[in-house]
Amino acid sequence: MWGATFVAASPLAVAAPAAAAAGGERGRGSGSRRRAWRAGDHHVHSEYSGEFDTSTTPPTFHKGADAVYPIVTNAIMAKHFGLSWAMCTDHGGPTHSKVNLELAYPDLLRSRALVPEVFQFWGMEFDAPALDHHTLMIPHHSDEARQLFELESRFAKYDAFPTDPGRNTEARMVEFLKAAKDMRHKPLVIAHHASRSATGLGVWGQDTPREFRNGNNAAPDVYVGFEGAPGHQAGPLLGRARGGYGSHPTYGGFDQMTARVGGLWDALLVIWS
Repeated sequence: MWGATFVAASPLAVAAPAAAAAGGERGRGSGSRRRAWRAGDHHVHSEYSGEFDTSTTPPTFHKGADAVYPIVTNAIMAKHFGLSWAMCTDHGGPTHSKVNLELAYPDLLRSRALVPEVFQFWGMEFDAPALDHHTLMIPHHSDEARQLFELESRFAKYDAFPTDPGRNTEARMVEFLKAAKDMRHKPLVIAHHASRSATGLGVWGQDTPREFRNGNNAAPDVYVGFEGAPGHQAGPLLGRARGGYGSHPTYGGFDQMTARVGGLWDALLVIWS
């Protein structure tokens, strides 16, 4: 299955909040663990989607470039609008893995304490090798911060400073997914705004069906879908393209990979066969 709401149906996304509501780990392995559909958002930016001054070594991080709100503010608004869960998905950049570990993660822990009604996942908007951005969603566990640090510092294509072109290859993406698959706590990886770089209907951009198939083949329990209805839907109110799709538009807010009959779906069937 590939679509906008796939994450809502995954065991990671729904079982954890359900277990929390039912009293933690009760029912694990007994078949009594409750499952339910839970409204949530796996693509939320905070003030840690900032910018880096690369004139210094190491680069100097400044908060509040692409988003300005603290993590706890996002959680409060998630609660206000009825979400059961949300996650931090801030942009990466040179040495951003250290920013995540040392600055952003402690703020997430404070946010969890202040807004316990919203199950808050840790993760990032991953600079996927050879692809557009992806959600990298870490399961809730005691060593989640180190797990994200390991994956981002090793594989995010822009984390190295100076930039390492060798990170930005399809082979590197498959290597990342295989490493994630072999972890004790498997993350989820979900493509963002998959056709935002496309220049026309049926013209693939950075993300292609072949790469989706290769990713799912490499790690079927990790590489599970894409954003079928991307964010930035209110772009036209600010004079911008809906969804940020400046080269070719969305269709009623839906990525062409979702909206088009045939297209991606037929391509995946052909690749599968």
